[in-house]
Amino acid sequence: MGVPLYTMSAAIWIRGLLQHEYGVDLSKVRWVQGALKRPGAHGRPTVAPLLKQPDIEINRSGHSLSTLLAEGEVDAVISSRPVEAIGTNPDIARLFPNYREVEKDYYRRTRIFPIMHLIVIRRDVHESHPFVAQSLYDALCDSRDRALALMKERGALRYMLPWLPADMDEIDDVFGGDPWPYGVEANRPTLEALVQYMVEQHFIARRILIEELFVVGR
Repeated sequence: MGVPLYTMSAAIWIRGLLQHEYGVDLSKVRWVQGALKRPGAHGRPTVAPLLKQPDIEINRSGHSLSTLLAEGEVDAVISSRPVEAIGTNPDIARLFPNYREVEKDYYRRTRIFPIMHLIVIRRDVHESHPFVAQSLYDALCDSRDRALALMKERGALRYMLPWLPADMDEIDDVFGGDPWPYGVEANRPTLEALVQYMVEQHFIARRILIEELFVVGR
């Protein structure tokens, strides 16, 4: 199975999903790591070593993962971006063609909405100026609220999406009007799932309490 970077957040989430929702034995997967749409590596990331090394092969074939998939050299690719030739090559398709319905059902059952990135504050800065965390949080909440309000403006669509109003109605139905909730409690199921996946995939040695990771205030 191809993957741009075994340690990237999207791959952690997808492996956890495959394991817990569909019973995939990750220990039996041979991973081929490399760039999706060009030969070579996916950037030059610096990552900590895993506690237990999985079966990872570095792609040195001179071809991209998309090409290896099209040629049958790998069986599947995990990626946050679509592979080349999807939609034009009849041998390449999404694992879940009805992914929108699958994802909505998954969220409604688990309340897990995968998080890919974090904004952090240095510990010494927070300890010296604790108001910084609240100020940053308030600013981000205000920014998100403004973006959502602009998307919901029906007079002139904010983006080139013909059915954006219907999409916004669906977001209200599935997410209760807030597709990107901030705060620890609103994201606890997601955060706890990520910690569990990181233990199971040998990123960390033990399950860390959410309260150890965040300044719990709001």
